[in-house]
Amino acid sequence: MKLNLKSTIFMAAMLAAPPLAQADDFLSIGSCPVTCTAYTWSAGIADVINKNVDGVQATAEETKGYVANIALMQGGELEASMATSLSAYEAYTATGNYEGSEAGKIMSWMSIAPVAMHIITLDGGPVNAIEDLKGKRIGMGQPGGVSMLDANVLMGKVAGDDFEPFRVRLGDMVDMLSDGNIDAALWNGSFPLAPVIKLNAQRDLKLIPVEDAFFDALRADYPPYFRLSIPGGTYEDVASDTPTFGLANGLVISADVSEERVYEMTKAVFENLDALAGVHPAFGKMSADTVLNGFGSPLHPGALKYYREINVPGIEEFVTRTGG
Repeated sequence: MKLNLKSTIFMAAMLAAPPLAQADDFLSIGSCPVTCTAYTWSAGIADVINKNVDGVQATAEETKGYVANIALMQGGELEASMATSLSAYEAYTATGNYEGSEAGKIMSWMSIAPVAMHIITLDGGPVNAIEDLKGKRIGMGQPGGVSMLDANVLMGKVAGDDFEPFRVRLGDMVDMLSDGNIDAALWNGSFPLAPVIKLNAQRDLKLIPVEDAFFDALRADYPPYFRLSIPGGTYEDVASDTPTFGLANGLVISADVSEERVYEMTKAVFENLDALAGVHPAFGKMSADTVLNGFGSPLHPGALKYYREINVPGIEEFVTRTGG
């Protein structure tokens, strides 16, 4: 090949120039509106990743909430997101609310904090046990909210279609309960719930326990639910622990993100939990003992690699149970 002077100078300049820096991998973490807790969690995690993992640019993205997050991940617009463990399970298996979508795209990453199902009623009312919900007027939570999805599951088990649903926000539900316009309210959330504290200041409150037999039947169909109790004293009128069930609030991640990247990011989060506890107290309770709570779908291979490295309790049983 013949080279003229111009091409020779160009090639020499290219050889002498420093190599271009490798572009960062972008990680968009879906959360919720900026005023909600999940946005604070996402922003804290993004900051830790940016400071501790070379070649990754993570950002917390404001979204409409957990239901929207899964749809955005399925469309390739987010690489990771906050979700409940039930949403994570249904998204991975393409069942329930995500039937017809592509299975296997969204994988479990890490559990951050639990939410507990509250079955809220008033002392002296018609609901004294979980089976009493059948045929009653029930507050279910607002459309589009993940708590309403959990209420649907509960009432489907208890009553089928034999109840009158009121699909409104928690604040509206407790007002309706106080005024006698519903018989019970269902809400899956982190305790204590401020509207329930307000209700307890005005009326004699009662929480309905979930018995073992009901929970066992529930979990047989919905593996992400796990057992927990609302501690006595959380609400003034409820002195004893109330056994119930819950889900994890946590992170899910796309199967398309590389194993090594997820390993590095998982390691960075766990090595900086003390710093994250200054962002939100939920991180102060997060540990190897809690990181799998509630998940029923397989872990991303990068997360699994790190959890095996730090000997997360029950990790091999989890892999066997989830098929991961």
